[in-house]
Amino acid sequence: MNKKPDSATPSGTSSSAAGLSRRTVVAAAAAAPWIVRAQSTGDRWPSRQVTIISPYNPGGTNDTVARLAAERLQKMLGQPFVVENRPGAAGVVGTQAVIRAKPDGYTLLAGNNGVLVIQSAGRVPPPYDPLTQLTPVAKLVDAAQFISISGELPAKTIGEFIALAKSQPGKLNYSTSGIGSFGHFLGEYFKMVAGVDILHVPAKGSAAALTEMMAGRIHMMIDPLPLTQISDPRVRVLATLNTRRFEGYPQIPTMKEVSGPEMDLNGWFGLAAPAGLPQEIVEKIGAVCRTLPSDPEVRKTWMAAGVIPSIVEGNAFRDILRSDLARTAEIRARAKIQLD
Repeated sequence: MNKKPDSATPSGTSSSAAGLSRRTVVAAAAAAPWIVRAQSTGDRWPSRQVTIISPYNPGGTNDTVARLAAERLQKMLGQPFVVENRPGAAGVVGTQAVIRAKPDGYTLLAGNNGVLVIQSAGRVPPPYDPLTQLTPVAKLVDAAQFISISGELPAKTIGEFIALAKSQPGKLNYSTSGIGSFGHFLGEYFKMVAGVDILHVPAKGSAAALTEMMAGRIHMMIDPLPLTQISDPRVRVLATLNTRRFEGYPQIPTMKEVSGPEMDLNGWFGLAAPAGLPQEIVEKIGAVCRTLPSDPEVRKTWMAAGVIPSIVEGNAFRDILRSDLARTAEIRARAKIQLD
């Protein structure tokens, strides 16, 4: 009698071969998630052009920082990195464009604490939450900030200026580039930590505020330092708010060195991406960013723009962002600052 073929084994295939086939299928199925993960975590990134959106007009400090970073990323990663300016609403328009992009590493944001902190924590309701809607990739530089007073005042140090302000509550003032500017938040922060009552007088830009201080009508400013302030007797530069002296003006001490009040809020510029950017891409970008301070041309250009190379990557950058958002929200609430 003819033997019927095994119904579990295809005709012409041995049972051992079928078992091997089934094991191969099972193994392939088990490996498939790993394969998908490998392809989706940036192993092959970048394979085409990367767009870095700068949410401001071209020519400013944000552009200077972004374009030098783009040049180095292109050189080391072998694909074009193109900076695209998308200004509007003090940086909100360009930032929202990045938030809406795919988290695949091909759209990045060149931003600063203005657009990522001030515009978020300073507005009610906020236009976005950078901690949940963006991936902090790398802080590249700190912005040099200095506290200056009118040369007509008798104060020669931070301590003497604070004592003078306390002796005349509401009589002294400070000026900034406008309501809701970073200088405005820093000025109100100084009032909080120093315990002084001084009046905010907003101007139409930092240059206008400086002109008023040189004329003796403004008593204090916290702002990036124009070169002319160093030697002009009408302005007395007391300290930098940064944690270390600025290489461009090493003669100016830090607030800590002159026993001034601690102000743990700083200006900075860096790179971010849409939320969900694979960690491998964050690390690839960070590895390139770490090389930037050692490039003499990059360092020279950034220093000339008034920024200090200061690379902080990934989660450490997120921690800075989280701290700055909390501090800025506190200042906004206590000073009742409302952005338009």
